[in-house]
Amino acid sequence: MGFGMSFNVSAAGKTNFIAAGSVEKPVPGEEAAGDGMRQTLNLNFSPENREKIRKALDDYAKSVDQDHDRIEERRRAMQESLKERFLDADNDNDGTIDRQEATEKLPQIARLFSQVDTNQDGVISLEELQDAQSRAAERRSAAEATIEAQKLQATDASIAAKSKSKQASNNSKKRTY
Repeated sequence: MGFGMSFNVSAAGKTNFIAAGSVEKPVPGEEAAGDGMRQTLNLNFSPENREKIRKALDDYAKSVDQDHDRIEERRRAMQESLKERFLDADNDNDGTIDRQEATEKLPQIARLFSQVDTNQDGVISLEELQDAQSRAAERRSAAEATIEAQKLQATDASIAAKSKSKQASNNSKKRTY
């Protein structure tokens, strides 16, 4: 089952119309393809649609913060904070965090240890932690885009229903004359 989605992105006096194609609801019992599709809020976006959404959001961000100064400043601060927390948790200073260190200093990471430890070597490197943070940010962005798309779809449906109702009302008035 699928539906098409399109939306306008407006900022700084500029408006861009984005048609993101179709969004498909997963079929029960069917596994979502790991890297090609990410299941978020029970919807799968194709890689092409995710790229269109990402581009629309980038265009919007550029129109609000043309040099991306605020975004880059925030990204650097987040990376520095992550590195500081990682180094603080690395009690034996070996450049990695084992389950015990994660449990003691980074309980949120300890709960997801197997997912963050992508090479399954029993320890988490700073790179693995940064990759996990990036994946989480992508999932969050996709979820936000999905919610926005659903709101826009509901608005479009409401407008279409009102238009259809008005048209039916006008047709019934014409018949009574």
